[in-house]
Amino acid sequence: MAVLVRHRVSGMTPEQYDQSAPPLVEKLKTQPGFLYHIAFVDEGGRFTVSEIWESKEQHDRWFSENIEGVIPGVEQQVIELHAVVTP
Repeated sequence: MAVLVRHRVSGMTPEQYDQSAPPLVEKLKTQPGFLYHIAFVDEGGRFTVSEIWESKEQHDRWFSENIEGVIPGVEQQVIELHAVVTP
């Protein structure tokens, strides 16, 4: 089942994201199950990265191999999706 995963890192700024994200995003584009990556400042002023994946397991594999230990203090929220429509 497709999932939306929200990642928040306490204190991260858009500028820090802009510095650290490009190589990770390029690698992310090639990952099985990856569909979308979105970055924004949420209504509470926290920098948030949201991704849509075909499955939680595919996301978790990517996250454990590429993000854990590299970007500390990531808070995650996983939401199972009913439908994903692509262009």
